[in-house]
Amino acid sequence: MAIRENKYQANYDSQTATVVCKGTLDLRGKDGYKEIAELFDHVVNQPDLPTDITLDVRELEFLNSSGITTLGGFIIKLRNKGGARLIVKCSNKYSWQERSMKGLEKLMPDGLSLIFE
Repeated sequence: MAIRENKYQANYDSQTATVVCKGTLDLRGKDGYKEIAELFDHVVNQPDLPTDITLDVRELEFLNSSGITTLGGFIIKLRNKGGARLIVKCSNKYSWQERSMKGLEKLMPDGLSLIFE
């Protein structure tokens, strides 16, 4: 499943159980993030949920508060479903990632790992 727009891309590779988000996600509200939320729901609702799921945001330059809320919803759904860990690959290049991702870590304290590169 893939989403490609002018300013951003998001896709899920089921072979590697990896969601990759790139570009600038500055969409408006819940409706603006509908496609991204559907991609996250697709990952959570797989019949054979992988044990480890990777979210790669190393090339995501910006994510607004609506996007952080959408990402938080994804993390909560994974936590509630159980049986999967989320590994988030972040970049030291973008200061927002450290602030925001560390806050999201609280939503899944035993199953979320942050990796900064």
